[in-house]
Amino acid sequence: MTTHYLYATILTGEAVAANNRGDNLGNTTTLQKVFHQDDVHTSISAEAIRFALRHHFQLAGLPVNRRYDGDRLIYADEKRTYWGSRTPFIDDDLMGFMDAAAAQAERDDEEAEPGSTAKSGKKKKGTVTKRTSPLAVGRAVSLRPYRGELSFNCVSGVKEKGKLSLYNAEMHTTEYQYSIALNLNDVLDKQNIGHLIDALIEPPPVAGNHARFYYDFSPASIVFRVTSTHASRIQNCFEHDEEGRTYTVARLIRRVASGDIPAEELIIGGELSHTDEGKKLKELGVTVLDGIRKAADEARRRIARRDKAFAVLAEGR
Repeated sequence: MTTHYLYATILTGEAVAANNRGDNLGNTTTLQKVFHQDDVHTSISAEAIRFALRHHFQLAGLPVNRRYDGDRLIYADEKRTYWGSRTPFIDDDLMGFMDAAAAQAERDDEEAEPGSTAKSGKKKKGTVTKRTSPLAVGRAVSLRPYRGELSFNCVSGVKEKGKLSLYNAEMHTTEYQYSIALNLNDVLDKQNIGHLIDALIEPPPVAGNHARFYYDFSPASIVFRVTSTHASRIQNCFEHDEEGRTYTVARLIRRVASGDIPAEELIIGGELSHTDEGKKLKELGVTVLDGIRKAADEARRRIARRDKAFAVLAEGR
């Protein structure tokens, strides 16, 4: 059976990232960092992005198994007694799960009093209920290298003796890009594919532990690929153009021009469509649209046409 995939790379708009009251080193609140293209870039974890996508489902009123009420995690069915060929919960369907609680029976059996299992001659075997996630999410990496931006701050309120009242916070003015891959065949309820696309283009805030900054993670530009190829080839396809103080997709253009990525599999939406490189991609046969929503709707239609199993997506939002 042919396997179908949806790949996407999202580039946010430019904003100031910070993580006040988050992880710190000494009296400096830090941003996570990675080396990318031989330079230091700030980064946001895939787990933070996945959390935001799941939170979108909750805010949209979709049935989620894991719901957040303030700082509390509430399960609708923690033991997943419903599990079978279909699931009523979108987060369990798209993001998978692993419930190792059933394996406790085996550990309890091993820790029982000596001779307690010998009488029966049997040993309880624990099991793990799990589902592999059809959705893979990559780390968000800053488009621009980190140049050491810092803010100087002072703790408000009553000062405590022996504790520092002065602290620094790392900041980074940049765009972020991240990529996702979705195995369309493995999604049980195909309508959830459309819900994921909606979450990608309208995500709630993405931030780290105790973060206090607001950063709009919605796409300024987006690249979709609907294909049966097992390799994305569009992951992190945006690169910083130091000289022009902007971004470039020159590598993506080369891959399309060479035939490594069929032009008819790509959909581009947003600000990239207004650039010279966006126009070049259009000349190569890529579908280039001026709106993020237009690109998302086109991706839904393309998926719907690939197999009758996805026909439900043709109905739109």
